[in-house]
Amino acid sequence: MLTKDNQKKANIPSCDRSRYSQEKYKFFLEAPFEISNKCCNVMKKEPAHTYYRKTGRKPILATMASESRLRTQKWLHNGCNGFDLTIPTSTPMSFWTEQDVLWYIKENNLPICSVYGEVVTDYEAMGQCENQMTFSDYGIFGEERPLLKTTGCDRTGCVLCGFGCHLEKESRFLRLKETHPKFHNLLYVLKNNGVTYAEAIDWINEHGNMNIRY
Repeated sequence: MLTKDNQKKANIPSCDRSRYSQEKYKFFLEAPFEISNKCCNVMKKEPAHTYYRKTGRKPILATMASESRLRTQKWLHNGCNGFDLTIPTSTPMSFWTEQDVLWYIKENNLPICSVYGEVVTDYEAMGQCENQMTFSDYGIFGEERPLLKTTGCDRTGCVLCGFGCHLEKESRFLRLKETHPKFHNLLYVLKNNGVTYAEAIDWINEHGNMNIRY
């Protein structure tokens, strides 16, 4: 196990463990199927890098600093335009937040992918403390704005990606079963080392004491 000061020890209390200590996932080392975090590199990043090398065209990305700690660090270091990066990249929306995006969509009546549903006022969150700063905090757009949400998915990725699914209150797989049953059926068809996706989930639930529903 890893402590907060990066010391390796055994039987560390939860409060003293590093956020990067991953001992609870050790059981995956015995998994009968292959696991990797390289899929994004292979399927998204490398094709984009190859395109850059062939054409010399620089990417403009809609990533936001609020989406992850890594993107926050990159924005603080490079700003919205990383001229000195190996691949010079522009991220003009870095300082936007999710609320800013939802407000812009609603204010301009922009069409969005059907899986997100509609942008509506989040009355449940209204009145609660909102920690996320938006343009309205600086008076850029005048009057105070209501908190917004989408009636469908609030975030999407690769359809059958399982990363983080054990942390969800609402199962992404059950939602997929309702909205796109043909995609959901692939859980029983796709195999990894002879193990179907559904069987892999069952194995994880059993050996990792998780409750991933599908």
